[in-house]
Amino acid sequence: MDDIKKIHLIGIGGAGMSGIAEILINLDYEISGSDLTETPITKRLETLGAKIFYNHGASNVIEKDLVVISSAISKENLEVSEAEKLKIPIIKRAEMLANLMMLKESVAIAGSHGKTTITCILAHIFSCNDLDPTYIIGGKVESFASNAKLGKGNHILTEADESDGSFLLLRPHKAVIANIDNDHLETYNNSLEELKQSFKDFCLNTPFQGRIFANGDSTEVTEVVENLPRNVSSFGFSDKNDFQILDFTQNKDGSYFTLFDKNNNNKMSFKTNMIGKHNILNATAAITVSLDEGISYEGIKQALEKFIVIERRFQLISENVFEKDIILIDDYGHHPEELRVSINTATEVWPNREMLVVFQPHRYTRTKALFEDFVSILSDCKNLILLEIYPASEEPIKGYESEDLIKQIKAKNPKAILVNGIEEAYQEMQKFNKDNFIFLTQGAGNTSALAAKFKTEVN
Repeated sequence: MDDIKKIHLIGIGGAGMSGIAEILINLDYEISGSDLTETPITKRLETLGAKIFYNHGASNVIEKDLVVISSAISKENLEVSEAEKLKIPIIKRAEMLANLMMLKESVAIAGSHGKTTITCILAHIFSCNDLDPTYIIGGKVESFASNAKLGKGNHILTEADESDGSFLLLRPHKAVIANIDNDHLETYNNSLEELKQSFKDFCLNTPFQGRIFANGDSTEVTEVVENLPRNVSSFGFSDKNDFQILDFTQNKDGSYFTLFDKNNNNKMSFKTNMIGKHNILNATAAITVSLDEGISYEGIKQALEKFIVIERRFQLISENVFEKDIILIDDYGHHPEELRVSINTATEVWPNREMLVVFQPHRYTRTKALFEDFVSILSDCKNLILLEIYPASEEPIKGYESEDLIKQIKAKNPKAILVNGIEEAYQEMQKFNKDNFIFLTQGAGNTSALAAKFKTEVN
């Protein structure tokens, strides 16, 4: 990239794009970008030297050497059209990421759920053990200044996004397959088999001397790595795994578990501030990679004990909502399986509390594809506030809007409530102003703004 000096990123404020922008700034490229909204992320990039345009205009790409686009940017975008007219090269975010990964020893984390959490834990463990990794993360850890960093060490840690198939552009030295679920199937002709084949192809992008770390508790993952001509290490709760999780216990303060390394006949005990079996699987994925990279058990153990929970990943926001004995947990999960895991975890940790679930569906396409699953899970919530679907630039799909969802839910649960917007949700939540409750706010749209109202209340 010696001839490329000025790089423009369309959609620079997104989690993945902003991380790449920060790395490129630190590599001394002249960075500009466009997004429609000013956010703390774009403000940070501006302080680092990026030029941000808060609009999409043809003039934004003039005299640029390269344009990078996120998967959300269409070919009709004014800047894309102008770049094509000016014959400026245009590449996808994943292609730029692939180029950056070639600079160091790379570990890519793939899966339908948990990518951000695993990458955060890995970055934390590597940093605590003086390996100073480069990382690009799709979420925010309170102990990190940013979701991206150009480190001086030999490793780059990043998420591999299957949602648009672009993770097949990556060539990591090592990879994690956390799980495979029926999400983003529109990219794969609505076929779970095609999705699994793409994960297999992704695994085959790793070199023979590399390694795949696979969740052996997942039937789909096991099918993908079975007879794969690569080095594979499996992890999970089942006794068939190379690294088996034993003696798992949890409470409101965190989780405790033992990891049995069968190949070395070695048992290691760990404690983490995270709760939920899904997070223990995430932690174990990071542990197995760290061990493979030569980090000591003691170094991993101490780092894990100091790990701060990631924002919006089953995050404890408050324990005295409305000045009552009410706990508020906020989570980003927007797939039915993620919702189920959050509800089950809250029930297991606080079994004697009544629960209010406040959920916002994300995208009309996902709601349509998983409509019956959403109805099934949400109908079982005794207390439910459903927000309008967060569209993420999608047009409504007739028959699969919020009104259709609440109609089906109310057939089984007449007490369920549909609200329009964060303020209305907040007002409805005040009606559950009772001791011994737990509030679970869940979704990938703007439910973070709802949780933020309670953060303000606490402070």
